[in-house]
Amino acid sequence: MEQARPRLDPARLKHGGFGQKLLLILSAELGLLVAVIFTGGAAAPLLAGIVAVPLYGLVMGYVGLAFSRGRIIRTTNTKLLHAEHPLTRIVHMLAAELHLPSMPQVGIYPDDDMNAFAAGSGRKKAVVSFSKGLIERCTNREIMAIAAHEVAHIANNDMRRLQFAWSFQNALTWFLFVERARQIARWMLGTVGELMIMKLSRNREYWADATAAALLGPEPMIEALRKLGGDSIEPPASKLTYARLMIRSHPKEWFATHPPIDERIEAVKQGAFTRRLPYAK
Repeated sequence: MEQARPRLDPARLKHGGFGQKLLLILSAELGLLVAVIFTGGAAAPLLAGIVAVPLYGLVMGYVGLAFSRGRIIRTTNTKLLHAEHPLTRIVHMLAAELHLPSMPQVGIYPDDDMNAFAAGSGRKKAVVSFSKGLIERCTNREIMAIAAHEVAHIANNDMRRLQFAWSFQNALTWFLFVERARQIARWMLGTVGELMIMKLSRNREYWADATAAALLGPEPMIEALRKLGGDSIEPPASKLTYARLMIRSHPKEWFATHPPIDERIEAVKQGAFTRRLPYAK
């Protein structure tokens, strides 16, 4: 007789975001300090940046999130589905399982590659959309695993994490440019910051895979990843802007936002992240 899977504790899955914002503020201040020391600049720009960079990062982060759902629906030509559509019911069932406070909108966008994304301002205002190619060529079990992965991103507040990480990175780069910091300092801090964001993005993919495996079992998630990895149709160049939001990486990315498919499959097989998820006692 198959042993029942332990149930996730959704209340401990979500993250309020205060800790990340504090870390981003401290990181931005450290970046300013390094830039001033490295370039031999005056202390005045550092004092101005202590206020300007966090303020810009927070404001632009919230502004970006506020318009993110509507913007990506329009840009990807997502057609929203009605509440009784089978795909909507699957997503809403998984969202209820993870205790989301509001049901995501669900849609399909007209690309031929197999892909999907979750976007929005957070757990209360999100959309999950699937490509036409994915719906046509994946089994119901694979679609459910992919839906679980995307709902996991919403439950884990991953869109907010990445949006604020990018907005703080842009704030620091913008301030150094305005203050005419030496080009090598801007390049160094910009590159290090971008690499750190890419690492965060790859890490969140592992956690979303693990959450889907905890909900449905590892086999459906492994099957879905194998199917995505075997797709011969590349995502269109027009979706490169949203590469970090997709379940499948874009081959023309400069820095990788996703781990290789075979490494994601191995992580699910070994339970490397699944074991570390919060479970109900």
